[in-house]
Amino acid sequence: MLIFTNRLLTTGTDEAVFSTSFIEQSDRLGLATVKKTSKGWSVSGVDNDVDNQDSMGALRPLFEGSRPVLVYLHGNNNTPAKCFARCATLEAMYNVEVVGFSWPSEGYLSNGDKLPEVEPDTEDGDEDDLSGVAVGKQKPSRIKSKILRYQRAKTNAINSGEALARFFRMVAAARLFINRQPFTIAAHSLGAHFLQYSLDVAGATESVAAAQNVALLAPCVRSSGHRDWLANVRPKGQVFVTFNKNDTVLAGAFIADKSQFKLGAAPGSELLRAPHMRYVNFTNGEVGKGGHGYFVNDGMPKKMKLLFERVFSSERDLQGDEAPKKVYLVGCDADGLTCYMGAPGIPGIAGQP
Repeated sequence: MLIFTNRLLTTGTDEAVFSTSFIEQSDRLGLATVKKTSKGWSVSGVDNDVDNQDSMGALRPLFEGSRPVLVYLHGNNNTPAKCFARCATLEAMYNVEVVGFSWPSEGYLSNGDKLPEVEPDTEDGDEDDLSGVAVGKQKPSRIKSKILRYQRAKTNAINSGEALARFFRMVAAARLFINRQPFTIAAHSLGAHFLQYSLDVAGATESVAAAQNVALLAPCVRSSGHRDWLANVRPKGQVFVTFNKNDTVLAGAFIADKSQFKLGAAPGSELLRAPHMRYVNFTNGEVGKGGHGYFVNDGMPKKMKLLFERVFSSERDLQGDEAPKKVYLVGCDADGLTCYMGAPGIPGIAGQP
């Protein structure tokens, strides 16, 4: 798998090559090829300062290949190894070529140090970490540490926007030059926050427009006002926003951000009404424990799997004259804007109306 990053890269042959440090407000990029072995992750072809020629050389075989390309942005508190594992899972489940972007989401300072107020034994690599904030069964100092790391990860995402925008330019250039396989962008959880702020960089919206689909999966972004910035995301195909009112991670984010409703839990009534938009309600569907990573759950219903297969493969969700229930378990609203993978109208957990 090909992994781009704005982390500073070091010498070595495993995931430790990807450090926790990065340069704020810089568009510098690194890349490496990652492969799963019996001993963990093998990292090779490390380039700590990627130029346009380097990126084209790395991306060209993927866009010339036999499978659609999926660009994946992970969420909060993903170590490089967790990013690699998620990308490998997506490749195996959906038969796509995944290009991952590993960003400093663990909540460290840009020099790689932990925040001084954070407990030293807090865990790296648990993207469901914030669910503990919502449950409230941990000691106050531990909850405070989770919140501080999450808030720092949000800041790191904003300070990494230049790098992500440049990455999108490189992917778009490869797609347009080779003109064979399409690509879709999938941003999970806080990865959607990362995507949102990269759009402020000149040229980013045009690069994202080269994608076939854009999927915001359980997006950890402010619900209020989302249609204003999301209106600038205009891929060739569709934009998908998935949400689940019972998402415990986003319930934790609601608390951490002082009662701020999240798009991936409560999109509200001010939706972006456009022909290319689809909001997908997973509330009361088979979303697994915590209800946050339902797009990679084992044993998901066939229709749910079909939806993600099509979206990640740069296809339309509904094809030809298919009825909505061909893909969506409970169908769609009459206008087609919102579709349902679970029974609608049932109240969610605290913090999600």
